[in-house]
Amino acid sequence: MAEYKLGDGIKKFFLAGVGAAAITVEKGQEIIGELVKKGELTVEQGKEMSKDLQSSFKQNMDKRGINIDELSQKISKMSEEELAKIKEQLAAAEKMVSEKLNSAEEQAAEAAADVAENVADAAEDVAEAAEEATEEVKEELKEE
Repeated sequence: MAEYKLGDGIKKFFLAGVGAAAITVEKGQEIIGELVKKGELTVEQGKEMSKDLQSSFKQNMDKRGINIDELSQKISKMSEEELAKIKEQLAAAEKMVSEKLNSAEEQAAEAAADVAENVADAAEDVAEAAEEATEEVKEELKEE
């Protein structure tokens, strides 16, 4: 059995974080580029959004104590194999999150359907009670 070192786990976790950061910025810039191509954004708006994305990303990383310059250096030193592996891990994580989100949406839809059914039943009960009360009032008026 291979010996497992704690440092290996930390390294893998760090590399996953580095990859996530790189892919996040990369994907954001791709989306902005697509919107510019489709004409939904002007080139200037795209540049501004890209600049905002980078600034926001830097601020979030600073809050977490992560130096962007060091991160960029580490990413640039990563092999294609390491980057591919991180991308695979991120894709798996994205799939898991998506599945959980879909499951939560299905559960919410089922709960909403149950609530709607309960409301309909309650409305029926209220209608029946109102009808009975109306009949009772009519009977009392006839007796008078």
